[in-house]
Amino acid sequence: GLLGLTRALALEWAPKVRVNHITAGLIRTANATALYGEDDGAAVAGIVPMGRLAVPADVAHACLWLAGPHSSYVNGADLAVHGGGEIPARELARREPEPPFSSP
Repeated sequence: GLLGLTRALALEWAPKVRVNHITAGLIRTANATALYGEDDGAAVAGIVPMGRLAVPADVAHACLWLAGPHSSYVNGADLAVHGGGEIPARELARREPEPPFSSP
């Protein structure tokens, strides 16, 4: 997928070009609000450890950091900008086993 392409290009184009990937969580935008509504957006924000949805500036700042001198040795990386939102999903998946399948 896209992460594999990122890593392949990072290997091929280094050291002159750095290639990285940003994985973003749900971002509070007009389109997201129209699609999910205020209630669903608030529900998602409630399970994100940071307690809120991302705003476009959160992702923009990550892009600026990756493009700047402070990340000069970062290459082929996946930067997660989701407020820790992946953590609750993994914890829930580990704690709540799937119900057994039964056929009629």
